[in-house]
Amino acid sequence: MWLWRYIPLSLLVAICGVSSSQLPTLVEVLNRDDDYSLLLSLLQRTRLIPTLNKLNGSTFFAPTNDAIKRRSGKDSLLQRALEGDDLGVPDNVQEELRQQLFYHLLNYTIPVPVEQTTQTLKTLHFPKRSISPPTHKPPPSPPWLPIPEGTLGGEPQRLRLTSRDKSLWVGTDAFGQGGVEVVKERTVASNGVVYGISDMLQVPPSLANIVGNETSLSYLRTILTPDLEDFLNDTSCLSLFMPVDAAWESIDPLERLYLESAFAEDDRRRILDMHSVVEEGVKWSESFSSSTKMTTEYGSVLDVEVSSKGTTINGTKVVQPDVYASNGVLHLVSTLLIPPGALQLTPEKYLLTLNCTSFVSLLHSVNLTHLVNNSDHHYTILAPKDDVLSFFNDGLPKAGSEELKQILQYHFIPGVWAPKKLDHEALLETELREPGLDNGRQVLQVEVHNGEKSAADSKHISFGGAGIIGEHVDLNNTIIYFISRPLEPPVDPLQTALPSLDLSSFLAAVFSTSLADVIKKTPRTTFLIPRNSAFKRLGRLVSDHLLAASSKADLENVILHHVIDSVRYSKSLVNESQHTFATLEGSDLQLERADNGSVFIRASGGWTDTQSALYPQNLLTETGVIHEVSDLMIPRTVELNVGKLMKAAKATTMASMITKAGFDWVLNGTAPPEDSEWTGRGLDGASWTVLCPTDDAFKEFNLTELLQDQEALRSVISQHLIPTPPLSISSGSGTVDPNNNNRPLPLYDLGTYSTLLSPSSAYGDIVFRTLEDKTGSEYMVGIKGARGTDGKADWARVLGWGRTTTGSGTGGVIQVDQLLMPYHPKWWIEYGPPSFVGAVGVAQSPKDNKSLAGENVKSFIAGGFGGVCAVLVGHPFDLTKTRLQTAAAGQYTGAIDVVRKTLARDGVTGLYRGIVPPLLGVTPIFAMSFWAYDASKSLIYAFTPNRTSGTLSTLELATAGFLSAVPTTLVTAPVERAKVVLQVQGQGTSSTQYKGVVDVMRHLYREGGIRSIFRGTGATLARDGPGSAAYFAAYEVTKKSLIPRESTSGDLNLGAIIFAGGTAGVAMWSLAIPPDVLKSRLQSAPTGTYSGLFDCFRKTVAQDGITALWKGFGPAMARAFPANAATFLGVEASRKLLDSLF
Repeated sequence: MWLWRYIPLSLLVAICGVSSSQLPTLVEVLNRDDDYSLLLSLLQRTRLIPTLNKLNGSTFFAPTNDAIKRRSGKDSLLQRALEGDDLGVPDNVQEELRQQLFYHLLNYTIPVPVEQTTQTLKTLHFPKRSISPPTHKPPPSPPWLPIPEGTLGGEPQRLRLTSRDKSLWVGTDAFGQGGVEVVKERTVASNGVVYGISDMLQVPPSLANIVGNETSLSYLRTILTPDLEDFLNDTSCLSLFMPVDAAWESIDPLERLYLESAFAEDDRRRILDMHSVVEEGVKWSESFSSSTKMTTEYGSVLDVEVSSKGTTINGTKVVQPDVYASNGVLHLVSTLLIPPGALQLTPEKYLLTLNCTSFVSLLHSVNLTHLVNNSDHHYTILAPKDDVLSFFNDGLPKAGSEELKQILQYHFIPGVWAPKKLDHEALLETELREPGLDNGRQVLQVEVHNGEKSAADSKHISFGGAGIIGEHVDLNNTIIYFISRPLEPPVDPLQTALPSLDLSSFLAAVFSTSLADVIKKTPRTTFLIPRNSAFKRLGRLVSDHLLAASSKADLENVILHHVIDSVRYSKSLVNESQHTFATLEGSDLQLERADNGSVFIRASGGWTDTQSALYPQNLLTETGVIHEVSDLMIPRTVELNVGKLMKAAKATTMASMITKAGFDWVLNGTAPPEDSEWTGRGLDGASWTVLCPTDDAFKEFNLTELLQDQEALRSVISQHLIPTPPLSISSGSGTVDPNNNNRPLPLYDLGTYSTLLSPSSAYGDIVFRTLEDKTGSEYMVGIKGARGTDGKADWARVLGWGRTTTGSGTGGVIQVDQLLMPYHPKWWIEYGPPSFVGAVGVAQSPKDNKSLAGENVKSFIAGGFGGVCAVLVGHPFDLTKTRLQTAAAGQYTGAIDVVRKTLARDGVTGLYRGIVPPLLGVTPIFAMSFWAYDASKSLIYAFTPNRTSGTLSTLELATAGFLSAVPTTLVTAPVERAKVVLQVQGQGTSSTQYKGVVDVMRHLYREGGIRSIFRGTGATLARDGPGSAAYFAAYEVTKKSLIPRESTSGDLNLGAIIFAGGTAGVAMWSLAIPPDVLKSRLQSAPTGTYSGLFDCFRKTVAQDGITALWKGFGPAMARAFPANAATFLGVEASRKLLDSLF
């Protein structure tokens, strides 16, 4: 009897002799059985009744009422459909529910099942991606029959029917297990049969959901990422051959650990592609044969073998076929289908297992994974471990930034550098390519110190100052060293040298010129920086000359003479044979290598006997390298003569006297002119050292009298001119002593030198003495043999010196604090003791103070510019607001109506009617407002001298804002009066009354005198006082909260200024609308309408209600943000421009 339930419809009709036309339809069968009432409700809701009537010879697995109720408790869509909740259903055509019901329908009658067999059935459900967003248009007309299309390549979804245990089960797995039991007798209809089932059939979900619920794929789920899930969700006709959990144990543990990390996206995708087939049709097992070959997304080929023992894929057993999904099918296999060599153990995988996860994460953020995921590359990797990076994390640039990318590239050294190959102070090229090296590789210095053992593994190694932690890891083509801190790539030369205090003098000289950017940005250079001691030996007058504002060209030439126009590391300078190196100044430097390994550099000019010792440092920069030198090098383009050094010595009086005496050729460092009386006296090739008193030394002398006596003047000047032979002072090493080679004279203790006066006077020679107390001066100089003058005219302290480069390259200027008058002793003291004493003085220079008046002018101008910006942006809004506020009740329906009618009547220019008064008044109004605000803040500071905070509180800012409105009202009131009168004319049916601002003012004055022009002043102050308080306070507070703390006051943060300015406008008008309404009515009403502000308030409320006080609120708010954003942007931008100009 059991099999009768499953006889085909046509056979059953023939046996029973019943005509199919006498049988009920499918819908009638359902309607006659109360157990299908809920199903009928769903069919009606999904409009499938016509579809059922259209079908012929179909099979319907009909869920009973109990089945539907049971399923509705788990299915919210079904529950809402049963409750009649149309609003809760995602789409108006019930598409999702309809597809569920189609999964219960076959377009044919099933054959008689045989016990313990499973049939694969094709339903009327054609899966497709859900409509997004859902359509609100129903199909054109019923019946709605399924269309062969969708994510299975036009194939319908499968459904299995199994006969077991003398029952039928539908929706079983490939082994005939599970499923929903057929619980009701089959009912024959004229166009099909109905099987009552105990539960609703579940439509197969996407492969992503299948994988997520399959118990044997738990490991696969641990390595799935959102991108891979999207692939499983969105790919149509996808056939998956996925290995079960046990299969993954065959992978190397290191590879598995890598797959479980956040960085194995490529490997995870490759593995998924190796097990994915996407072709025209879904690869169900029913299509398999021994000749079947499939190509995976990875490109590998899958060979299918079908036998009595089962199906294998590339020799791997299919342990469960055909797990149906909405976009394909899942087959479970016993082992991985990974081609040999497809997965390799890369350096990245080792780094992850060796606690370098953060380092790998940073590499991924800047797309440098190619450096660690290719086992064929040869690299030495300097990797900080996670604990190291966590300590230094705050000092690293933002993940994904170009700065971080450069830092990470600096951790990779091409080649395999084992410890035994590393030499002390070797420079290794890195993966970082610097624009400052013409995209050449930046180098990294290695330091190697041998330990107690001689073996290579006992070496203490550091890279760029970062030590090595633990043992290195040697892979096939890669070595990994674990370093104690992240490496920092070299920066520009000036920033590199700044931490060295011993180089600060030369760096200060660089920053005093315009060469900083040149030195920073010129590629491939070697910077030779003199130590601070070089400036002391240079001589104070030479230093003062080079650092003087008038000598910038000389200083720049000196600086550029220290920059070699190529990159020369220590090895190149010390060991190679090249001797001449071009500089950025244009002339060359000469290198001399001594036998003892020392290296000296000679400049192209300067003093012929000067050389500078080279101290190779290899301070790496982004444009090359820095070395230190002992002395400053003067190029031939810089001429140091007596005149320049005397100017540096502040000796203009002495220079004038030398010129007056006929010795001007001494100042220029040239031979005497041919017509000079000094020609032919053997002075042609002489260099001169001038004892040079400062201008202060002449305060007690009558210069007029001295300059009139030509003979006495020449005598005085001759006393200060010392013919100077070439220096020949050497140290024991055969090199010039750098402590003396930049002096005009050796300045030995009691060293005697002849002056130009010596041939004609017994007291023409001078003598130097070393002072015991060197507080004010190290030396003093006096007239040799002078006695009895009480030390007032024949001695002086040496304040400084400078050596010239003209002539023979000797001589120069010695600055002294007294004028040495030629000595003429009396006979009774001729044999008395010589007198030598000294003194010092101190001078101070005042500091410049910033002009307060200048700041006020800047505030005034910036405010006026901001006001112009506000009017240009906000006037159309202001016109709309005013017309709303002053119009008769019912004239306008709202702000849009005002704009519409204004455009219709006056065109676009009508929106700018009345703009002339605010434009004319905007400069004084806003200028005065911002000036008064700054002045009010200064006033608050003045009245709070004992304040503990250097910044004003919000209340103090608001107070300053309120005070700023008081003087501003004197200008605002008449301007607002004229503007309002012009804005309201032409309103309604009235015609234009005034021709312009002057006409308005003339009319108002004739109407009521000055009082008429200033009508509404009280209301203006009532509006602007609280409004300005909120205005400035809101701007300051908002701007402060938006600007980062690290920003300087000179930064122009446009976003913060615009937002803070707009917020300030909204805050102001939130308070100012009611008084603004009263002001507008007072100023626009005919004379006598209102007796004052309170009368206007009373009549406005009585006539139009309290809401009239908020008329124009919309346009005011609409105007507030853009207009005031423009105001503050104009103020800030113009103020910054003024600060840069003045």
